[in-house]
This record gives sequence, structure tokens and C-alpha cells, in this order.
Amino acid sequence: MKMEHVLTGAEMASCDARTSEVIGIPSLVLMERAALSVADGVDVFLRKNFPRGTGSRGPLVLAAAGRGNNGADALAAGRILLDRGYHVRFCRLSGKISPESSFAVQERILGQYGVQVEEFPGCSLRHIFDGEADAPAGAQIPHVIIDGLFGTGLSRELTGEAAECVAAVNRCRDLYGSYVVAVDIPSGISSDDGQVMGCAVRCDETRTFAFYKRGHFLYPGAGYAGRIHLAQIGITPRAFAREPGMFTLMDAGAADLVPARYPGGNKGTFGKVLIVAGRRNMCGAALLAAQACMAAGAGMVKIFTHEANRLIAQQTLPEALLDTFTEEDTQEEMAGRLRASLAWADIAAAGPAMGTDGTAESILRLLLEYAQEKKALRGLVLDADALRLLARDQSLRELLAGRSPEIPCVLTPHMAEFAALAGKSIGECIAGRTALVREQAQSLRCTIACKDARTLVSAASGRQYLNTTGNSGMAAAGSGDVLTGITAAFLALDFSKKESGPAAEGKLFTEEECAGGFAVAVSAVCLHGTAGDLAARVYGEQGMTARDLCGELKKASFWQA
Repeated sequence: MKMEHVLTGAEMASCDARTSEVIGIPSLVLMERAALSVADGVDVFLRKNFPRGTGSRGPLVLAAAGRGNNGADALAAGRILLDRGYHVRFCRLSGKISPESSFAVQERILGQYGVQVEEFPGCSLRHIFDGEADAPAGAQIPHVIIDGLFGTGLSRELTGEAAECVAAVNRCRDLYGSYVVAVDIPSGISSDDGQVMGCAVRCDETRTFAFYKRGHFLYPGAGYAGRIHLAQIGITPRAFAREPGMFTLMDAGAADLVPARYPGGNKGTFGKVLIVAGRRNMCGAALLAAQACMAAGAGMVKIFTHEANRLIAQQTLPEALLDTFTEEDTQEEMAGRLRASLAWADIAAAGPAMGTDGTAESILRLLLEYAQEKKALRGLVLDADALRLLARDQSLRELLAGRSPEIPCVLTPHMAEFAALAGKSIGECIAGRTALVREQAQSLRCTIACKDARTLVSAASGRQYLNTTGNSGMAAAGSGDVLTGITAAFLALDFSKKESGPAAEGKLFTEEECAGGFAVAVSAVCLHGTAGDLAARVYGEQGMTARDLCGELKKASFWQA
């Protein structure tokens, strides 16, 4: 497992500046290392696809540059490819260049090579910008385009000449099969949130430097980046003015994230989880959550659901205990049964398909009132309808925020549920998700795993994890219920043990993050996505279902250290 920081454009600019100005590594040295990474990527592609092609008769590489540092990287990469014998042409956006800029330095070096950096739109490759469906007879079409038009500092939408250049690069890729390699990030993609700034280059490969940027992973930007390669060029965590607020995990497995299972334990050792879910004839969500909870390692699971679900629950999941309620129960009868089940449990998870009527509200209120008691539970997970009830009732929010500090809570909303919690539109939440998820986590004293194509997990402390596992096949009914069950199972484990798992010496999380549910949520989200990736290999993204996730979680090879 490797932890990688995920930076904003401003954080990356600060690291770049501190490396040069404080640590003392010259910016041109960093630029040469970055250019070498880009050139190496292009070289690998060309050697594989054009094994005998070099020189003027070989494949054509076009370095398409802006006028900033990103463009300078593209020029330097093209120069390195020239030195390796490839046929390279250079084109840049029109406009004045400061003589002291890095771009001017790279342009002067190319001048010493006798190479001209042509200026758009009057360059000799004008035909690729004309928008013709077919290239003119005998015209040169780049086999590879190095996209160095704009980098991580982009802060405005692309228009005019810049937009025309982006369109031309995309046209070469779509019509003529040009292979496009981005320098650091596809031009037109916001490094902070992955949004398209008017238009953007669609790339086959992105060569980024030092640290990943948020725009590499957040959609729609992630769909423009292609394969992402991270190169270390001399900018290290020593250059952080402060620790970045977001990270992701690469190649993480269960052995990295979950404490080792005690071989001398029993079913009580591994936790008793109560799943409060399912209205009349709505037992599927409860069963998926319970099944996932067992597959993720919980020792015992009990379902608290509507009486109408009894038969199918007992037939489908005989391993689970069961208690039920009806609308005809008095408040005292329901409260008595629920409190008895809660007294039995270590962990409670509530919400999947439980409804949002008066009965569901009473159940959630009873649960949150129970959580006011010290050591009443070891953890709490709220999802789906429980979140909608919280969103519309301030008194329930106050109960949640005022629960015993010894009871960690993880909320697992999808974007619509989170929007209800935050009192914003879905569009507003997508645009401002980083700050809004952090704000709600702090307000409710919870860890929030905001589910999306890239799930964002935020601790109440403000630290955030951006998940990169999973695939589109998980965008199906029941996948969120599976995550609820996994999260509840992991809460039942002791993540604060230092001997193994994520809290071990030198590992990822602090003791506070382990005790507060953040480590649990990160681990659950990461492994939930990993199970989805395993399921996709077997069933395909089009055909996989939520139940397939549970099957992959149960694979012995997946859980072995």
C-alpha cells in the first residue's frame, strides 16, 4: 500500500516555488526532469508502435505549447525526443513571451538547435486546425501530440485561439488516431475539481509530476486524463508549507487496512452488529447490508426489520438473528424491542430502505437517544433513509451531534442524500464537495463518506481521503447497502491496535483517526471498491450486481495477509 497526497493547483504551485526558492533546486532542473518523464512516455509508445521509424521519415511528434511553464515542459520534452532521433515539430499559442521566462529559455535552446517554434495560427501545420474531415493530400498529421497548452494553474475558461487549439488536438485524436500525451494535466481541466473549463483536451496518457492533483481523479477530468503516470522530479513533501488536506491510496489490500484477525477469537470477539433496515416488503437492502457485514468479518449480525420481511430474511440469510416490528406496535413495545437489540449489539447500522414515515422517524430517534448514553455502543453507521430523516429534522441532527463522544459515527450518503443534509442543490454539492463535506463532518461530529464515482471521505478533523477504487458497474441498486454492512463490520474491529492494520507503527492513521471512525470509513470504501473491481473482472461492469460484491469480499485470497 502506498499513500499519495492529492493536491490542488495552489498547493502544487507552493511546492514548486518552495523547492526552488527555499530548498534551492533550480526550476530549470525540475523542468528538465519533468520533460524527461514526458519524453520517456512518448518514446515507449513510439518504440512499441513504430519500431523502425526515426528521423524525418519516421512518425511525427507535435509539441503543442502554451506560453507558460507547462508549454516550456512540452518544448523541453520535444527537444529530448529530437536528440533521440525522432521527427518533432513545435507549435505555440501566439502572444508575447517574457524574455526571462522558462518558456523563453527553452525556445532559445531550440534556436541553438536550428529549430523554429511556430506560432499558431500561421504555422505550417495549419491544416490540422482547419476542421476539415479529411487531411489534404500529402499533409502531415502528428502520430503523437504532446499537450502542453495549459497546466495546473488554469483559472479561467478557454476561448478563442486556445479553444481552437484544443479542438484541433481533439480532432487529430478522433479523426486521425493521434496519440495524445498531457503534460501534468489535460489542458482545460481544473486541477482542483476536475471540471472542464469551457473545453479540454482528451488524452490517452497523462504524465504528471511530484504529486497527483485532484483533477486527475475527479470526474469529468478523470475521463480526459487517460492512463496517469506519476514521476518524481525532485519536489518532495519537504516542500510542503503545511500537510495537504487530501490523500489517496494505491495498491491497498485488506492486510494493509484491517487489523489481523485474532486466531483464538470467537464470534463475540469479532463483534455483534445490529442492522436496522427494511420497511414492509422492502427487505432487500437489509439483507444486502447484513450479508456484506458477515462477508466483511463480523462475528454476529442481527436484523431489526418489519414483520412482513421475516420469512424471506430467515430463508435467505439463516446465519442472521432477527427481530421485527409492525405499525400496530405501541411506542413502548417498539422501544422495548429496539433497546433490547441495541443492548445486545456492539455496533448499530441504520437506514437502508427503512422509510421516512413516522414509524421510521421514531426508530431513528430511539436509536440516537440510546447513543447519548456513555459506552452504549462502540460505533454507529447511518445511511439512506436515516440521512433523509436527519436532513429534514433539526432535533435529530442535534441528537446525532450530541451523542456520547465515545461513539464514532460514519455517514455514507450518495450525492443526493448529501445535498439534502447540506441544504444545497446537487450541482452545488458537486462543485463544492470538498469544503461542504468537511463542513458537515465537523458540524455533526461524524466521519462522512460521500459516495460518487470518486467517493470522498472526510474526518471531523478535516483530513480527507479520495477513493480511486471501483468502477461504473457499482452504480447499481444495493451497492450502497453493501458499503453500509462493510463499514459496520469494520467498526466492530479494533482499529486502534498497534500490532497490525492501519494503526501499526509507521502506517497511515493516527490513534484518534482509528478511534473516531475515519480509518474504518477509508478502509471500508477502499475495499468496497476493490471488491467491485474484482467483480467486474468476473461479470463485467455491465452485468455485475450488488450481491456480486459480497461474493468477492468472501474470497479467501482477498482477506489473506
